[in-house]
Amino acid sequence: MKTLKKILAGLFLLFGIPISIAMAVDWLNPDLEPKDRQDAFYALVIIGLPSTALGGFLAWNVYQQEHNTDRDRLRSTFFQLVEEGNGTISVMKLAMTAQISAEEARTYLNERAKEFNADFEVNDRGDITYRFPL
Repeated sequence: MKTLKKILAGLFLLFGIPISIAMAVDWLNPDLEPKDRQDAFYALVIIGLPSTALGGFLAWNVYQQEHNTDRDRLRSTFFQLVEEGNGTISVMKLAMTAQISAEEARTYLNERAKEFNADFEVNDRGDITYRFPL
């Protein structure tokens, strides 16, 4: 379904954007006959803008679905690691398991630490270990 949405979004955008641009240029052209300008306006409103809007909506929807899937996967990985570590998790462990950057893992863990009122320890090397209450 996601692949179909991507294809349809691309097709609607490839169809709608050029038509919207061409019809907008024609509609704004003062040298064109009033009937031709009116036809350009109708083509813009009936064909160009709806196609572009639908393509944009589908593209945004696919982006949101992928973002939500990534967020849910990261949250699931986080809870699994916290449970396996008896409430303890490190930035490195989350980054490796979830396949995200250390900065993303650190930011995510800082947010969850605030959310769940977790403590943290910093070792001699500066590595942070978070302790979440279970």
